[in-house]
Amino acid sequence: MRSLSSPGVTLLPTFLLPFVPISKLPAMDSSIEYLTDLEGTQVTFDAVAEPPFNFPAQKWIILEKLGEESNRLTKEDITAELGPSDTTGKFLCRPASEVDDNRRAFLRIHQQVPIAGTETKNAAVRATQAVDTPPDHPELIAFRTFIKLDCDVVPRLLGYQQRQQDHEEGVPGGYITYILWEKVADESLNLTEFWRLPFADRQAIRDQFCQVYTFLLCGYMPCMAGPSKIIYDKLSGQMHICGFKLASPFDDPQQWDDINYFHYGLIQPSDSRFDWEGTPPETADWIEDVNGWTW
Repeated sequence: MRSLSSPGVTLLPTFLLPFVPISKLPAMDSSIEYLTDLEGTQVTFDAVAEPPFNFPAQKWIILEKLGEESNRLTKEDITAELGPSDTTGKFLCRPASEVDDNRRAFLRIHQQVPIAGTETKNAAVRATQAVDTPPDHPELIAFRTFIKLDCDVVPRLLGYQQRQQDHEEGVPGGYITYILWEKVADESLNLTEFWRLPFADRQAIRDQFCQVYTFLLCGYMPCMAGPSKIIYDKLSGQMHICGFKLASPFDDPQQWDDINYFHYGLIQPSDSRFDWEGTPPETADWIEDVNGWTW
C-alpha cells in the first residue's frame, strides 16, 4: 500500500466505494455523482503517530452526504495533462460508538474515476489509468500546516488516510484520499443578523475576526473569501475560519489590512451599500469613515 508524504505511515484499505457505471452520460458533466449510498457506512482510520501528527485509530459513521463535485475528463483532456479524472465528496460523520456523544466531523473523499468512455472497459484497462503519484490536496496540506503552526482558529484535523482502489472499484490501483476534520460549534456568520446588530456588537465581532484572521497570515487562506468562511458561536463567542478545500498558501508573511473586513462582508463601500436580505438601508448606527467604508 502507498503512504502519504509522511515517511513510515503505512495505510491499509478501509471500506469499498461502489463503482457506478455511467457510460451513457456525457463527458465533462460535473453533476455526475460517484460517491453514492454511503450513508451508514463505517470509515476506519489507522493510527498516525508521527509528531506533531498524533491521531488514534478511529472509526466514524457517515450520516449525510453534503455534496459532490466530479471532474470527469476525456482522453484528450488527459493527453493535455489536465488529469487525472476524479471526484470529490463531502460528508457529515459521527463517531462509530454505541452511544452518540454528539461529536460531529466532516469527511472529504477524493477518488480517481475512469476516463470518460472507459467506464465499461474491463478492470485491466481501467487499471492502466491509475496515477503513480496521487495529487497533493491543498486542504490536507493546509490542515497539516496549521497543526505544525499550532493554529487553533481553524477546525482541527482529526485524521487522514490514503489507499489504492481494489480490483472491483472504478480505477484499480487508483487513489482514494480521506480527510477528516472537526465540525466546530454553530454555523457560518449570518450577515443579515450581523448588520442588524448595534454598532458596538458589530465592532466586537470585527475585532475578534481581526485577531483570528491574523493567525492565518503566515500559513494558508480560504481560496474564496466570504462570510460563509466565518464560523461564529454566539453563545461562547468562539470564532473559526473554515473553507480550505482550495486553500491558498502565502509565500511571505502578510500584514493585516482593513480590506479583509470587506472581503468577508464585515464592512461595506459607503457609495454602494449592500442590502442584506431586508436589512434597513439607513440603520441609525451605521458609521461612514473618511476612507469610504460603512462600519
